Amino acid sequence: MTEIFDCSADGFAPHDLKCEYLVIGSGCGGGTAARVLAEAGKDVILLEEGGDFLGPARLTQRDTPMYDQLYVDRGGRTNKDRTINILSGRVLGGGGVINASDVVPIHDSTWEFWQKHHGWKDFSPTAMAPYKAKALLDLSANRIEEKQINRNNQILRQGVEKLGWRGEVMLHNRLNCQGLGSCLIGCPAGAKQNPRMVSINKALAAGARVFVRARALQIRDATTDKKRVEVQTLDAKGYHPTNRFAIDARTVIVAANPVGTVALLRNSHLGNRQLGQRVSLQPQVPCVALMPDRVNAFDGIPQAYALTEFERHDAEVGLTGFRVESIFGTPGVLGSLVSAPGAQGKALMAQLDHIAAALVLVPDQPVGEIKVNSGRPEVDYTLTAEWKTRARQAVRSAARAYFAAGAKMVVVPAAPPVLIHSEAELAKIDALTFDPVTISLISAHQQGGARLGPDESTSACDLNGQVWGTRGVFVCDGSVFPSTSSSHTMTPIITMAHALTDRLLQRVGQPN
Repeated sequence: MTEIFDCSADGFAPHDLKCEYLVIGSGCGGGTAARVLAEAGKDVILLEEGGDFLGPARLTQRDTPMYDQLYVDRGGRTNKDRTINILSGRVLGGGGVINASDVVPIHDSTWEFWQKHHGWKDFSPTAMAPYKAKALLDLSANRIEEKQINRNNQILRQGVEKLGWRGEVMLHNRLNCQGLGSCLIGCPAGAKQNPRMVSINKALAAGARVFVRARALQIRDATTDKKRVEVQTLDAKGYHPTNRFAIDARTVIVAANPVGTVALLRNSHLGNRQLGQRVSLQPQVPCVALMPDRVNAFDGIPQAYALTEFERHDAEVGLTGFRVESIFGTPGVLGSLVSAPGAQGKALMAQLDHIAAALVLVPDQPVGEIKVNSGRPEVDYTLTAEWKTRARQAVRSAARAYFAAGAKMVVVPAAPPVLIHSEAELAKIDALTFDPVTISLISAHQQGGARLGPDESTSACDLNGQVWGTRGVFVCDGSVFPSTSSSHTMTPIITMAHALTDRLLQRVGQPN
């Protein structure tokens, strides 16, 4: 097995590095692409800006060091008006290391929508079925067992069933889960079958070279058969640049999350006017309930049950409606959502063991834009009136489910917080404006910015993922989606990575 090279090591300065395929970003897209290419006998290098965190010695279940080391900008990245907290991974294995392990494939109607409205003629549900199957196999996808559904999730389920609504116990990618509850800052038990545990290990076994603490700065000579990528090494915690080296590659695959991918391509002076356009953040609204009995939501699988009654799959408009999913995190991140001041906020946190919590997932239209100013990315995204209307409906539905399950109070963490004591007070939700700095929204599923399409005037990449105007520079992550792919993007991105890498291998030997 080829080793993982830590670029933060003293004196690390490689020379004359060359490969056939250089993959930038090690998450669901990049990790999968590197593994498929390496197993096909190709010479592969995989770059990751973050470090390698594997096992209980490094995944400590402590908020401060884990958010610092596992998340981009320590979990503090936001959109331009600071309404939405944009979460993404900065670690070997990417977002799959820090997500809630939800497995939700792309619905057939979404493939049909992309075919009809975005020119994805070869991406029919039938054509994509084998790649979906590969993704589910990579993830060891399985239904969460009844005994694994904790009290937090059972509360939402109880309310949903009492109201006669549709819901589901979710699929996930855990094996031998220990119920530690710290999924959002990594699994010390190694239960998550994420890219670090699966694809990257297989890529290493097939001979791929992996470099961590290695930040790609610029892609040069992108119209030739010999690209040169400038790489900056980082110190042990990824805070400071330490050195530079270069890698020569015939083909470069960028899979650095929509924000990172667009930033790298822009800093490389690549891409057309469509690059960075039509970005989806899929904002999520937190909603918590104070229950009369102890919930201990921090024990067990955080996200196991979803209210799906109001989710809509439509071949004419794509994914719409909304869904509500139970969720919980560690005390630090939960405390950051408590918008009540002083003693009131302290009183709420003192009742942490009586709190049930959910996220309202409201699919959005791709209305955002990723810009680059002085080399740094900036996400310009404004919530639409239509999204706000659906979000209020979604919060109202979550509150109704909680009251049906016996909640004493439902809290929406706005400024000031919306406190609802009974169904008679649900009209308070209508006052939510979602104006900047009045509510804490979360984006864990960024998509778009380098979408695929048959026409350069409406897309950033062709239908093979190749960046228009380049020769052998491809995108292989959530950037390629022309609209929201699913309520969770891990499975969609792995599915697309299999499909695009297969297309790339079929092109070998053909003229570009």
